Amino acid sequence: MPELAELKFTADYVNQVSEGITFTKVEKNPVHKCDDLYIPFVKFKIKAKSKGKEMVLYFLDNHSDQFVTVRITMGMSGHFKLTHTGQELKHSHLKFYSDADTTLSFVDVRRFGKWKQGLAWSDGRGPDPTTEYDEFWKNVMTNLTKLKKPLFEMLMDQKYFNGIGNYLRAEIIFRAGDVDPFLPAGMQFARYPKLLDLCRDIPLLAYAKGGGSIKDWDNPFGDEAIQERFMLCYGNGEMSKRKDRNGRTFWYDKKWDNVPTSRDDLGEYLSNTRRSQYASN
Repeated sequence: MPELAELKFTADYVNQVSEGITFTKVEKNPVHKCDDLYIPFVKFKIKAKSKGKEMVLYFLDNHSDQFVTVRITMGMSGHFKLTHTGQELKHSHLKFYSDADTTLSFVDVRRFGKWKQGLAWSDGRGPDPTTEYDEFWKNVMTNLTKLKKPLFEMLMDQKYFNGIGNYLRAEIIFRAGDVDPFLPAGMQFARYPKLLDLCRDIPLLAYAKGGGSIKDWDNPFGDEAIQERFMLCYGNGEMSKRKDRNGRTFWYDKKWDNVPTSRDDLGEYLSNTRRSQYASN
């Protein structure tokens, strides 16, 4: 699934290929369940901005200061592609036609991507750790008592970690070193505040490297996937893996293999861990 870095790239791509182009029409694929888009302008420009795992498209009237917005989530495979009109890719579910004989399409093979007109960012998502770090830091550190799930589970909660997904959580935890991913997140952030820096720095590194191209997503600029050059943990056969409570595969350092998986055993593990920590202090 496209994560924070991939959404940044998608917004960059839309802004770059739409620069200087005037659009005149939008068309929705009838097979998609989302509503049709209504753009009340004869001619308009398109701009994009990302935040976490969401992107907002701005449709700006050519003849006034008016604009309308559409919020888009990419799902598992969503991306945008500019082509010559008539050469749109299969599985294009939104098509924005220009007066330059080109079409900007939202392509989504698996059809999990969604859009909603007239809205900005979702209320249930937290600040973007790369662009709103101070707000992100405050949102986490003032709610430590609420972060009771294990760290590896909590990093997927978009209320606090907007934009962090499966591959980013693996890389953040792995690069944190001796931070136990199976202990409660609030405890770990209190003891290792550097984790918050990694929640900013690893997505920025992924962005700088061209994105963590994964199974159903490729860099929209056509750059070669860089997973083997950037990812140290996710998808690495030398690492261990287990399913989280939502069935997603979590990749982690084998040194944590002794951590129990059942709730009862985990409770005993936590007690023993706390006792050993106190004994060492």
